[in-house]
Amino acid sequence: MTRERGGKATETDGPGHDLAPLAGRFTALFIDWVSCLLLFYLLSWTGLWPTPDPFTSNLLIASLFIVYYTACLTFRDQSLGMAIMRIACVRADTGGRLGLWRALVRSVLLSLVLPALTALGNRYGLGLHDVAAGSVMLKADA
Repeated sequence: MTRERGGKATETDGPGHDLAPLAGRFTALFIDWVSCLLLFYLLSWTGLWPTPDPFTSNLLIASLFIVYYTACLTFRDQSLGMAIMRIACVRADTGGRLGLWRALVRSVLLSLVLPALTALGNRYGLGLHDVAAGSVMLKADA
């Protein structure tokens, strides 16, 4: 799976891909969360989205993140933050797009934040959201 280990995916004829560094992954996640926050506040400011109590607002922001992230990973292999950091999220078994259900599982678990922190203790930097969705974050081609 990685060049560091000398591995090569059996499904591909090309060279192995490097795993994305954890710092880049967390930075991409931060960019995506901030983007969703800005969009929520912009919609609230213009009156297109109601601004209820703080608890409901937080649920709406998390829901917006889940919809955004699921859509990005269903139709592409990158979100805005991933594109800026030049990383991609692909299926671990085939290297293709995640598809709707895997992207939804990954997005819901990632919105809980705790599964993302489990990547710090994993040898390959995989969090529970990656394991559950069968995904892996790779450095994208420039």
